[in-house]
Amino acid sequence: MGGTISINWDHLSQPGFDLRVEALLCRLYSDPDDDVRVYDGRGGDGGRDVVVRQGQRLRIFQLKYFRDGFGAERRTQRRQIANSFREAMAHQPDEWILVIPTNPTPGEERFAHELGADHPNLKIRILGRAELDNWFARHADLVDYFNRDQLREAAKIFQQEKAILAGGLADLTTRNRELARVADTLDPHWAVRTTVDGDEIVHRIQAKHPHAHVVSPITLTVSDDAFGPEHTDLRPVLRRVIGFGTAERLILPPEITRNLTYAGPPWLPAPSGRLEIEAVPAELSTDHEVTARLTALASDGQSTASFQGTVERAGRGHLGNSLTLKFEDTATIQMLIGNDHQSHMDGNFRFTRAMPAMVLQTIALYRSLQDSASIAFELDGQRIGTFNRDAPLAVDDEERRLLRITEMLADDLDVVQRHCRAYFPIPDKISVTDRIDVRIARLLIEGHCVVMRETGSYTMTLNGMIDDTLRYLLNRETSVMRITSDVCMEIFGMRLELGPTTYFHTQIEIAGRLDLLAELEAGRGAGRTMKIRPADGEPFRAFMPGQRAGRDDEPLETTAWGLPGLDGPRKRLVQ
Repeated sequence: MGGTISINWDHLSQPGFDLRVEALLCRLYSDPDDDVRVYDGRGGDGGRDVVVRQGQRLRIFQLKYFRDGFGAERRTQRRQIANSFREAMAHQPDEWILVIPTNPTPGEERFAHELGADHPNLKIRILGRAELDNWFARHADLVDYFNRDQLREAAKIFQQEKAILAGGLADLTTRNRELARVADTLDPHWAVRTTVDGDEIVHRIQAKHPHAHVVSPITLTVSDDAFGPEHTDLRPVLRRVIGFGTAERLILPPEITRNLTYAGPPWLPAPSGRLEIEAVPAELSTDHEVTARLTALASDGQSTASFQGTVERAGRGHLGNSLTLKFEDTATIQMLIGNDHQSHMDGNFRFTRAMPAMVLQTIALYRSLQDSASIAFELDGQRIGTFNRDAPLAVDDEERRLLRITEMLADDLDVVQRHCRAYFPIPDKISVTDRIDVRIARLLIEGHCVVMRETGSYTMTLNGMIDDTLRYLLNRETSVMRITSDVCMEIFGMRLELGPTTYFHTQIEIAGRLDLLAELEAGRGAGRTMKIRPADGEPFRAFMPGQRAGRDDEPLETTAWGLPGLDGPRKRLVQ
């Protein structure tokens, strides 16, 4: 966005020129990663009025308010520029920019570039009036702020606020827009956003650029005496939000705000009366997704596990920086990195309503944060720092037990889902029967022979035909039986197709076997049902032949379920 502007550079003083340029440079270098520092020349600026550091690149801006330029005849002005340049070179900049309120002549440009004759890698340029005008045209609020004629327009708008809105909603919209524009001229670094709800008026102070808190700080100091027993939970939130810029909601009630000590721009008065203040930290955004990696280290410095996530949010305060790292949708870790090198890490973890494989990774991350001697972290592949601890975190036995139960469930369900190709998240609530069935399914898939959960029975409908095998079964009180069929288990309301499964028992009995035998021999057995049940009350065993390839000669050794508190039937050897 461009346009014409009305700043008259020829009628400014040196301080007025410096203020305008400094405010403009804060806008031009508004990336959160840019480090912009403004120096006060009254105490000697060392050849630096404004310094911008972008990564390893250093730019030094030298502001010289020479309204008549610095041609060859103006030796004093040239001597001042040369002295400033010489002092700036002590800081080894990559670029040196001379800022002036006029458009440079060819001779002035030649003089400036000749200063760098002994610095072949240094880039030198002049930022003059035409370029300043062009940049200011892109930041109209700065022009309005420095153009005091706007005060008359502001007064006119204020008087209109008391007039009847003859134009209806269109008038209201226009006047609100004009008032917002005038409010934007209050400060070159801070914006005011006002909302009205009945008698409640809310003013939200927002930074116009990421360096506002450096060049125009607003400070609120709360006395310890302001906090009573009822504010126990508020104090740590205040420290995190104000000190590190975390994204928590912070509301200071009237009994706290009346004890505030305030310092800031003159247009922003100190809070008075019964005020409630809400602090909303500005986010340090980035134009791309930042990858985060946490690596757990043992006491000897060796890596034990590594986890990749993303940076969900970054914040900054007077005590240090904060980072919120996200690992899929199951783990969020907040890191507070203090300016005094003291750091803190905390996290929120979710072990349900997520896919089993993700839950397993989350549990591994949780354990690593608890048990590791230190945690190293990287952002976009760059090592940032290491969290060290004297000893592993203390975790009670009950927490470890519950974590192990969850891990076993996720592990079982992951195996079952991959085999059945049916995927769904772990539910919040799990019945005992479903939990046992998941373990049984997993053991079957891995080729084990297992005892089924219930004693069970099988009912068959006869077609009236009888052969020697059926006749043999009906003539015996107990028999050995083996049945193979495709099995579908219903777990958590989901149908899981396991595939061909063999059920067998060494002692089965057939209810009413002699009556059934007589009916079949007489040709009247068609449509009759035959119920097969264990004679000794023991449940059927089962295995999946396709999962035991090459193991046909091995005995079917029954595998216990192995669930804590639900170990299943005793282990026995079945020949």
